[in-house]
Amino acid sequence: MATLNLTADPIPQESPAAASAARTGRARWSVAGWVLLFWFGFYALMVPSDMIEDMQMAHGANLMRDLFGSMMQAAFWCLASPLILRLTQGFPIEGARHWRSIGVNLAFGLVVSAANCAVEYLAVHVFFGDRIGSNVHWTLSQSVLVSTPYLVTLYLSFAAMVYAVRLVRRYEERERLLAQAQVQALKAQLNPHFLYNTLNAVSEFAYKDAAIAERLITMLSDLLRLSFAGGDAPKVPLADELAFVRRYLDIQQLLLEDRLQVRYAFDTAALDAQVPNFILQPLVENAVVHGISRRAATGHIELGARVADGVLSLWVADDGPGLAGASPRRHGIGLSHTRARLSQLYGPEQRLDIESPPGGGFNARLRLPYEPPRAA
Repeated sequence: MATLNLTADPIPQESPAAASAARTGRARWSVAGWVLLFWFGFYALMVPSDMIEDMQMAHGANLMRDLFGSMMQAAFWCLASPLILRLTQGFPIEGARHWRSIGVNLAFGLVVSAANCAVEYLAVHVFFGDRIGSNVHWTLSQSVLVSTPYLVTLYLSFAAMVYAVRLVRRYEERERLLAQAQVQALKAQLNPHFLYNTLNAVSEFAYKDAAIAERLITMLSDLLRLSFAGGDAPKVPLADELAFVRRYLDIQQLLLEDRLQVRYAFDTAALDAQVPNFILQPLVENAVVHGISRRAATGHIELGARVADGVLSLWVADDGPGLAGASPRRHGIGLSHTRARLSQLYGPEQRLDIESPPGGGFNARLRLPYEPPRAA
């Protein structure tokens, strides 16, 4: 355990336009890779089945012919996939017009499946001729008529998969935007009374002690800078979160003078862990406003963090009056919002435990899955 300098300088950010273009490029290549894997992987698995069918029909198996035909159909589906992706985007199945979208997909599936079957039939006959030993010679129209329903089933399966992936991504995007909105709301709720009291103290010290007034202005500037440094990211390194909290507590120590003592107990291995943005601020503000400020004597706050067995433990403890002598808000909105955010981000893998002994004091302890620092 050690007391660390948590001053954080702004991290250079990539321009939004460049970052967006890079993400778009990666997404396109990712989609193309999955499309190729889906179609060629499926048809590669079907080649043994085609060979067994040929042998059962007494005209002999031909590996090259079956492999060529399967890869021709896979290549055709890959070329048609951009049109399928556009179609599924233009005709979503959710909403009041879902039946129209299903009808459009079915009609397009019939057309593209028949075209695929015809192209494969002609290409195989150009390179391999009629199937040797076959007692039945199917014409082009017969082959299209028999094979099209099977290919339509493949088309609808692929379209259904695309719709499912889009719905999942839309849900994830909504969750991401909700998390950003929560961070913005929390930052906007940075206690107005705290800002008012700080600015009022600056005004008073400007006449009594210009040096302290200057320190307050500098620390408040650092606090506001740090509040914007993390942007709206749902998670930030613990070191950045603690740097912001430390600036907040430095200001409170000046405002409360000798009535507030703070102890920091950080496991250095925990400082790079990813934690929810602005997760400690409500807990620390709770300790100051409903704990220390209600004491006439000096009060103490301890902040700590450690990592053990893949679990990150965080705690904020004070020796104030606890729940018995504090405002009902102490166990109200702030902690409820914190629980809701943790549940959204981690599900059942998180815990927020509250302890308030009868003799006084208040301890909020978080247990989160340890997330290592993100690659640069």
